[in-house]
Amino acid sequence: MSGIEQNDLAKSRWDGSRVLFEIENGGQRVACAISRGALQHIGGPRNFAPADLLKSFANARARIEAIAASKFAAGPESASGIVSIWEDDVEDPPAVA
Repeated sequence: MSGIEQNDLAKSRWDGSRVLFEIENGGQRVACAISRGALQHIGGPRNFAPADLLKSFANARARIEAIAASKFAAGPESASGIVSIWEDDVEDPPAVA
């Protein structure tokens, strides 16, 4: 994985309003976040404790990472910061430019 440990990428955490995680894109770490609403949209029921949200995130991680990668690829090259996934991104994933 070009110097990036798989365990580092697997780490995710709840910050009180969203799950923070990282993806790898072309050997580069990309900081990402998925909102509670987006995660609940993917996972079903709306009333989740933080542990349940993290479990839902883990279960849908491949789909979430694909949405994050598409959103990152669709953005301008000069963009920096966290790639945020909102409920609209789950319903209508961004098209790659």
